[in-house]
Amino acid sequence: MNSVITLVSDYGPGSPYTAAMLGSAIQLMPETRVVEVSHHIPVFDLTQAAFILRSVYQQFPKGTIHLICIDTSISIHQQFLFIEYNGHYFMGADNGIFSLIFDEVPSKVYKVLPSEYHLHDLFPEKNVFLPFVAKFIQKGDLKGLAEPGKILTEKQGIQAISDETKIKGSVLYVDGYQNAITNISKELFEQVRANRKFKLYYWSKFFINKVSEHFHDGSIGDDVLLFNENNYLVIAINRGRGAQLLGLKPGSKIVVEFEEEESN
Repeated sequence: MNSVITLVSDYGPGSPYTAAMLGSAIQLMPETRVVEVSHHIPVFDLTQAAFILRSVYQQFPKGTIHLICIDTSISIHQQFLFIEYNGHYFMGADNGIFSLIFDEVPSKVYKVLPSEYHLHDLFPEKNVFLPFVAKFIQKGDLKGLAEPGKILTEKQGIQAISDETKIKGSVLYVDGYQNAITNISKELFEQVRANRKFKLYYWSKFFINKVSEHFHDGSIGDDVLLFNENNYLVIAINRGRGAQLLGLKPGSKIVVEFEEEESN
């Protein structure tokens, strides 16, 4: 079995929790490779965590186990889930994160057995997730570890909404270059656009009306709109800190309006 584990958390930079996770992983699974995807998720922000996982998990080999170390209190969320989807495994609390990661309900959902955790555990990511994964890797199956279950907690999806004349979306993530990544996919954009002209509005009054191919299109300081590697619409500034200068942050509303088709 492939033994790659990824970590996504809201621990923050330089956290001892991160070091504790890495140290425990080495002790329990010395031959397993642990990859830190991000520890910079805002505290309890499931939407950003889901967006990052959706964007990167398929870049890892099949069989990778993705540990979601955010909002994991078992006393609040009642169950831990281990899910197989598209050849990957995901583990976290049933706090709504799984309804944000997947576009469809996974068919292989497993509930971690109560024998594998303590109700008052303050650090289940280290004390439950890692030992569970170590046993799973060693055994190669979930017998005695989990049983078939289902996702009980759902949250509103992170997809944009649309009609024939517009798309309503939002900024989901601001990267290290201050590019504002929206939840508007290229597929949805082109489907609604239907070769029409458009204006993308932010803060209701400022707009961009051209999709570029590169971050450096136009002159230095110009607003740039383009689709990134994962085909999400991005608002940037040529050689500038787009989100900061444009006042955009996660949750900022974005509207794309398309011109009405002329009637004959």
